[in-house]
Amino acid sequence: MFFQSGSRKKKGIEVLSNVYYFPEFEGQLDCNIYCIIDENKEEIALFDIGNGISLNGLFEGLKDLGFNPENISKVFITHEHVDHVLGLYKLLELRKNNPPKIFAYGETTKILKTSDEKQMFPDTLGIKASMFGIKLVPLEIIDITEQKQITIFPGFDFQIHYTPGHSLGSICYYDSSNKILIPGDVVFTQGSFGRFDFPGGSFEQLQNSIKFLTELDVTYLLPGHMNPSKNGNRDIKLSYSIIKNYESFF
Repeated sequence: MFFQSGSRKKKGIEVLSNVYYFPEFEGQLDCNIYCIIDENKEEIALFDIGNGISLNGLFEGLKDLGFNPENISKVFITHEHVDHVLGLYKLLELRKNNPPKIFAYGETTKILKTSDEKQMFPDTLGIKASMFGIKLVPLEIIDITEQKQITIFPGFDFQIHYTPGHSLGSICYYDSSNKILIPGDVVFTQGSFGRFDFPGGSFEQLQNSIKFLTELDVTYLLPGHMNPSKNGNRDIKLSYSIIKNYESFF
């Protein structure tokens, strides 16, 4: 295997009640994973799943918090890139008899249903699934393209917003009651934002997507990389200000 086995633990950090953040493995082409626990502590919903080699680290982190990884019942994907979706294959392999439901949008749904490696692994990265010890197979996906809102658990109702620019299938999950935004790689903290040079990426679309996000009322910004923030509005507006400064170059 090209990438190191994920024997390290992902330490879970509580963001707000029943919402936890598990940081990416640095240097491993991984992503942050967020989990929401239902009020009875009987079900776990994940947002993105990482690269597969970090899955054991996630399981250990969940156990440390007193949660059973076997209770992962739902996985919500933000977009189709390797560092956000490859863990699905490992998770479903381990849970053959009781697979969690997988939710995705638009192009991401199509790519995962066919396991289109070229769309998951941008050519410029020079990598493929076998380097992670993963065999790609078609996946069963629940397509949420036509849904405007989805209830994760009681008390957590997320609007679904299509926000292209980083990838063809990029979406953001927004809970207006709890003021949570899970944007994948569209926008990060400290004024950062996602790459737009991968296939399906677009500077103009990304700029428009971030502009739209400035109109939401966000306290908890939970991005796919870097640390989460409790000053979401400030961070998103800073990202928009910075990407606007790049206009003359694109």
